[in-house]
Amino acid sequence: MRLIIALLFTTFAFGQNYKDDISIVQYSAKFLLEKEISLKKLKSFNTHTFYMSEHKKYFTEENIEYLPTICVYNNGEEVLRIHGGMSLELPDDTLKQVINKVDELQANKF
Repeated sequence: MRLIIALLFTTFAFGQNYKDDISIVQYSAKFLLEKEISLKKLKSFNTHTFYMSEHKKYFTEENIEYLPTICVYNNGEEVLRIHGGMSLELPDDTLKQVINKVDELQANKF
């Protein structure tokens, strides 16, 4: 019984750790590789790319309607969402919007 409780607690505690602190998550599909943005400029933050074929649970939990989609989280709370819409392409200024939001979040920490 204790083992089950420990497993449930561990799953609950670490189930959404991809959202801890300031996190940038890109939801996509393998066939859209050329339409994704590079998150390398943001590597000092928690960055993740989830593909629909490999990470199905994140797509249902987050209600992702369009691919690709970029979300910025601050301590688990979504603060920015940018999606590709019907065109399956992110806006040209996506990276700039994400960087501006991250800068704003960092400024508000102090």
